[in-house]
Amino acid sequence: MVGQPPSLSTKQDWINAVEYAKSTGEGKGAIKTRLLELKSNSKMLVLKESAKSKPAEEQTTDDFKSVDDPNCEKRRIGITDSEIDQLIGGLN
Repeated sequence: MVGQPPSLSTKQDWINAVEYAKSTGEGKGAIKTRLLELKSNSKMLVLKESAKSKPAEEQTTDDFKSVDDPNCEKRRIGITDSEIDQLIGGLN
């Protein structure tokens, strides 16, 4: 592999990208940022039951609640927060 790929689709892709950054020193900051984004993007907003009867134009941010997203990227590829922390720690 030469350089960091724009798309990391599997857990092994992430591991390979971190190993490449560690061995070459290239893109450490970028891959660390991407790992932090992967870790933090695990929630989604869902409309509360009490607000379902409200017209869409009258709904506000208070009408939504934050819940775990079962389809987020990190769950899809099967990587945990502790594994992401280990990968980030390896970049320092």
